[in-house]
Amino acid sequence: MNIKLGILGEKNIVQRVQKITKQFPSIEAIPFVFSESGDALAQAEGAVMCDALLFTDYCSYHEAVKQKHKQMMFYIDYDEYSILSSILYKGKLSRKKCLSIDYPEDIKLIDFTHDTVLSGYELFSINYNKQDIENIQKWIDFHKELFFRQKTDLILTSRKDVYIRLLQEGLPVYFIEIAEKCIVQALEKVTQILEIESYSTNLVMTGILSLKENLPIHLHHQVHTEIRRYLSDFCKKNDAMLLPTKDSHYFIIGTNKLIKVIKENYRAFPLMDDVEKIAGSPIALAFGLGLNPLSSQKHAYLALEACQSDKGSLSYLVNECQEKMGPIGQRKNIDTNKLFYALVHQARLNNELSYLFIQFIVERNNEPFSSNDIADFYQVTKRSAERTVKKLLSGEIIQISGKESPYTKGRPRKLFVLNQ
Repeated sequence: MNIKLGILGEKNIVQRVQKITKQFPSIEAIPFVFSESGDALAQAEGAVMCDALLFTDYCSYHEAVKQKHKQMMFYIDYDEYSILSSILYKGKLSRKKCLSIDYPEDIKLIDFTHDTVLSGYELFSINYNKQDIENIQKWIDFHKELFFRQKTDLILTSRKDVYIRLLQEGLPVYFIEIAEKCIVQALEKVTQILEIESYSTNLVMTGILSLKENLPIHLHHQVHTEIRRYLSDFCKKNDAMLLPTKDSHYFIIGTNKLIKVIKENYRAFPLMDDVEKIAGSPIALAFGLGLNPLSSQKHAYLALEACQSDKGSLSYLVNECQEKMGPIGQRKNIDTNKLFYALVHQARLNNELSYLFIQFIVERNNEPFSSNDIADFYQVTKRSAERTVKKLLSGEIIQISGKESPYTKGRPRKLFVLNQ
């Protein structure tokens, strides 16, 4: 599974996270660096193609969560080691060795006053509930009062909003550095949760291949032997099962790998071309998708009926909601220049997204698609894909063509086609 993960925060910490993500082959880290305070929302809005967002501080995460972005959002949390190491590192800058510090209350912090490592330091600490961080004045007043009463000469904060306010007032404040272990734990959490979310019931694909013309008796055995050999090799490569029948039909049954190879051949279908050459006559190649072998077989027979509409070779697919797609392997004309102009000026997509959508439509040969199909093609979550679909609908690039049954429980998903 490939995960496009947006990393949001200040430049230094974002670069640290990017380096650590190299330990996670499934993650592609995309940086979104804050240029100024209050930049979190703007950066989150620009990360629409990411599967998930990882904020490097809780305050920015909290601000973005309130906007109810559709992507999954995470943040890097502190632990005891982060706070202890910051005290030891930044504490060297304190002449009086007197510091004030704040930290989240869910950290079971040790009693610093009895820690031998911190002997010689006088620490004043306050914790806070991360779910109740709107009123920051309490924490600002805590640090300022200690400082102006000359009980401390250095401030350590785990909150970006407190840091910014105290820095603006010229106080000696430092932001607590996040330990590498915390970054690794956050990345592990992202990977685990997205892998679980991506899981869904496997669909079954049933294919039916039949010859449209009867073979001469003297060629019958030879031709079918070659077809069986070819189809056997095809099935081995794609983890599928071949079931020849007495009426010269061939059943091909598979799951993910077979489905993928069919999706990749909407415009050109080598399987149909090769079998047609072997048979020396037109063929029908029908495919059905279903949640179980019985329903996929039923849909394959519906596709087979569509293949009989012409004397030449034809291939159709009927999906799990009985939506007919095809003919597969015959290219449809798509005016890509006109489409690109519309994507940029009507749907307001940037150049990269516009090129990706054109590639998607061309490879699918302009067949009906769902937001789930876009998610699979772009390798993003369905939430991210739905954002793109919404822009395409508002720009009148696409229109609703029907609905498909969901792979798991839930409402039927809409199907779309180009509005041409």
